[in-house]
Amino acid sequence: MSEPVSRVEGRDKVTGRARYTADTAVPGLVHAVLAQTQIPHGHVIESSLRHAADRVSRAPGVLHVLTPLNCPALQQLPRELTFDLPLERRPPLSDLTVQYVGQHLAVVVADSLENATEAASRFAVDYEVLPAQMTVRAVLEQPAAPDEKGGQIRHGSYLPDHFVKLEEEKLQDCRGETPRRSSAPHRVDAHYTTAMNAHYPIELSSTIAQWDGDRLTVHDSTRWIAGEQATLAAYLGIPEDRIRILSPLVGGAFGSKSFLWMHVVLCAVASRAIGRPVKLVLTRDQMFTSTGHRPRTEQDVTLIADRDGRIVSTEHHTLTETSTVAHFCEPAGISTRFLYTSPHLVVSHRAARIHAPTPCFMRGPGEAPGLFALEVAMDELAERIGIDPLEFRIRNHADFDQASGKPWSGKHLLQCYQLGAQRFGWHDRPAVPRAMRRRGVQVGWGMATATYPGRRMPAGCRVDTDSNGCVHFASATHEIGTGVRTVMTQVAADVTGLAMDRVSFVSGDSSFPAAPYSGASQTTATVGSAVFAAAVEWKRRFISAVTTDRGSRFYGADAAAVGITALSPAAVAAYRDQLSFSTSSDDGAQETTAVQSFGAHFCEVEVDEDIGRASVTRWVAVMDCGRVLNPKLARNQVMGGITFGLGMALMEHIPYDEASALPIGEYYLPTHADRPEFDISFLEHPDYALDPIGVRGIGEIGTCGVPAAIANAIHHATGRRLRDLPITLEDLMAPFEPPEARS
Repeated sequence: MSEPVSRVEGRDKVTGRARYTADTAVPGLVHAVLAQTQIPHGHVIESSLRHAADRVSRAPGVLHVLTPLNCPALQQLPRELTFDLPLERRPPLSDLTVQYVGQHLAVVVADSLENATEAASRFAVDYEVLPAQMTVRAVLEQPAAPDEKGGQIRHGSYLPDHFVKLEEEKLQDCRGETPRRSSAPHRVDAHYTTAMNAHYPIELSSTIAQWDGDRLTVHDSTRWIAGEQATLAAYLGIPEDRIRILSPLVGGAFGSKSFLWMHVVLCAVASRAIGRPVKLVLTRDQMFTSTGHRPRTEQDVTLIADRDGRIVSTEHHTLTETSTVAHFCEPAGISTRFLYTSPHLVVSHRAARIHAPTPCFMRGPGEAPGLFALEVAMDELAERIGIDPLEFRIRNHADFDQASGKPWSGKHLLQCYQLGAQRFGWHDRPAVPRAMRRRGVQVGWGMATATYPGRRMPAGCRVDTDSNGCVHFASATHEIGTGVRTVMTQVAADVTGLAMDRVSFVSGDSSFPAAPYSGASQTTATVGSAVFAAAVEWKRRFISAVTTDRGSRFYGADAAAVGITALSPAAVAAYRDQLSFSTSSDDGAQETTAVQSFGAHFCEVEVDEDIGRASVTRWVAVMDCGRVLNPKLARNQVMGGITFGLGMALMEHIPYDEASALPIGEYYLPTHADRPEFDISFLEHPDYALDPIGVRGIGEIGTCGVPAAIANAIHHATGRRLRDLPITLEDLMAPFEPPEARS
């Protein structure tokens, strides 16, 4: 089964035959465009809103204008959907208060996209402007205003207990006693910051809503079909079984399509109001304010080591942001709880509610910004002690999960270090910064540890055997461009014993058996377990059928003697009624072991200090992610993750005008020109403690540790210790001062 199979939908994607939400043709379709607020905090003046809606409603082609003044009352979501998930507590268009720039103010529906766009551009209102709190520091330094609308709008800051539904992943944690200073002479106290990042997927978020009586069909670019169905039902106050969600292909997401966003609800409301299918596609600008982002973080890390270079104390404190209308906490310290041996540990997170759009998961949530701080601090402490950064990490390797006390289900991080160092040539690294030059620029080598949880949730799978003897597996999961359909087809073919061209896997429809969101690097382990169970059951049923059918040449034969690959499609089709069914798998109940993937990143950078340019030229990554079902797709995933982390380190942040809070400037992303030479390999150690196919997720670990490895390499090249992301031209052009000159 571990074969480098090309994507089953790959040809459709490169030839343009692949169909995404915005490509869906629906008879009688009309178009909707959002109008959004232009201030971060205040109230819309009702008379101006009424006047704007009336004026726009008379524009050419306009069919309906939905505003807070005529929007049907939507239900407030139940607590289980909002208290630890980034779903907004306040229904859209439910009042005239403004809580952030880009809050939806109106939906303009017209007979064409051009008419809807033109009319929405004329939607202008007046505001009563109120003071806005735009940073964590502003929230912490000012008295908290009282909550509003029964807690739908909240202010101030708070200490979240755990990360989303994962109660064991504590955001406030401590253990052990503070060490005596005399026994631990080596110490680093450092402050790190990371910027606000945008997901920026290729496919814009798109929705088509259509009612048939009291039944709603929604085509959407979503990564959580089951969750969107439940959330829409809650907002609209209708049973879930009256809603069908279709999302056959998702063109990138990185977290932005993990949850139902407000435009989806409003599209459904607008469709019901006019009795026609409505299509709403966000603009690129609207994606920055309407589908989440990675929030900024401030992180303070203290590491203390004894004379032998062993860590005796770790503290990691995070300040981050969320909106006033939803919960989200970037769990930056989550990996610090277990990654290195530390008898004393304190981890804390504080989330401040600011007047900005709701943040959400972004690839490697917590680990990506958190490992930047931790892994740079590890390099700083290694330098102060006077030992190699890789040796320092090896010396403090954790043999078990200190957070839970459980043994690892499988951990081969030391092997990742060893193989990565060998392939990179790490042992030739000079210890002193600024020791390597090439073609007139500084050269540096850096490394960092990567880690990400191995997760699994319950999922279902349906099997249909057709009259041609082909077997079709189906689950309400999602193809987000990572090759889910391909890998699931591989699993099904391998377990049933059928050739891949006689097996298919389809997804993206809420009428299929339920699956969780496609995120947290869990889909292969989760849906793969359901497909595995379905394929095992299919094979058992088929062998039972042919060995008990008196008309079969295998009648009475031992099950082991039945060669499925030799049987014709007609032989399979003869039993299709018995071979069509549904099954499910559970969450794997990880009660006795801790499941985590690990890896090591090694990189080379070139820094031209005259023009302030850092180029990542070479990358070696070794990953321990359990069994690798498809090496081609797995390698592509890690390459993409590293490129993602490169952007986070050197380019990406959302600039905005501090006076108006409006986004300004451009958002820079890495391109093929920024691609280093990749050497990516995997350790093959199947993890059957997590699932029956031995896999752990690969999607997000590629990003984790990448910004730190780059920052550490830049320090090695230039002697500059940079603790703020992204690393800018100005950082690299600043005159270099040796440490002794700064002291």
